[in-house]
Amino acid sequence: MRSTTDNTSEYEHNWIDQLRQRIEPHAQAVADAMVPVPRQDDSGIVDFSLDDDTLARTIAARANFGADSVRAVATEKVADFDVTYAPSGYIHPVTGGHVIPTYKTGTYRGEPSDQYILRADTRDVVGNMSGRYPTRDGYKHVFDTLDSMFPNSCEGITVYGSGERVVVEQVLDEPFDLGNGDLIQPYIYTRMSLNGTWKTEIIPITRRISCENMLGHVGQLVGVRATKNHDQLLTMRASVVEMSMAQGQALKRMAQTLGDQNFTDLMFTQMMDLLLPTPDPEAHHKTVTAWQSKRVACNSSWREEKENHPYPTMWTAYNAMQGAEQHRINTGGKTDEKARQRALTKALDGKTPIADAAEQYLMGLVLAEEPF
Repeated sequence: MRSTTDNTSEYEHNWIDQLRQRIEPHAQAVADAMVPVPRQDDSGIVDFSLDDDTLARTIAARANFGADSVRAVATEKVADFDVTYAPSGYIHPVTGGHVIPTYKTGTYRGEPSDQYILRADTRDVVGNMSGRYPTRDGYKHVFDTLDSMFPNSCEGITVYGSGERVVVEQVLDEPFDLGNGDLIQPYIYTRMSLNGTWKTEIIPITRRISCENMLGHVGQLVGVRATKNHDQLLTMRASVVEMSMAQGQALKRMAQTLGDQNFTDLMFTQMMDLLLPTPDPEAHHKTVTAWQSKRVACNSSWREEKENHPYPTMWTAYNAMQGAEQHRINTGGKTDEKARQRALTKALDGKTPIADAAEQYLMGLVLAEEPF
């Protein structure tokens, strides 16, 4: 479920309460379905918070992952740039003069009604917004906020185009062991933009370390539009770690449930036949080609999963479908940076219909208590 906090002045007074009301019921629903986590007191109550010792160990572990501060990675990726603003106009078709349209009335009267956002270092255009768009310091405040919330946890930053969009990847805490060396690692991805295509969003994702599959998308935890109070609101965050850890635990339980059920080649073919049915005989050849490519991708991924897991289970089958969609189908079979960025965007958007259908299919078999 995805939701948006539209931080206009009407809602500024109760933004924190609205955020908490939206997050807490979902957090409790996820927590109710969780298996126990290692950090518990004598009463069995789960404690998701990090004490000083745990935080110190976590920061040390992140360093072993190759994690660094967001600012350091942003500098390396040339994502920590300053911005300038230039009024947008046009060349008059008769006089040849430069015309800059302005607001005729209201608070912004006389000011340019449209403006370009430029990188100060390269002068590349990274946004074209209304003159009412609030002045920002690039992504600096977001980077600093993420560093203050999750120190030395950044594993990577993806810069789209000239920097009009950016995604920050941070690792959280220690991975969950599913057994047999199969580990899942909680992450958060924060995406933001200067061109208005993305609001600033914090999205929890759990990754399967062995194959880099991005699992467990449940939508954003926090979403803030670029209003004049954007920077102040971004500093007020609650429940990000708790929700991300809860998601990881829910995914762990699903993995354990699916991992208890064997799955054969015939079962995998039957699942594919249902989820990727044969196109209509009159279908366009591009539709048929796309269908064939998807089945080839899924079969290839299934074979690779079986090489690493000689006794395949429903969990193996789910990861085969999810991995095929993420690494092959959503990239169009390409391996260049644009293909990777396209797949990342779809993962953060939750646009993984094949993986979602596979999860529903497999969990449906378990709940139906079908014999295997």
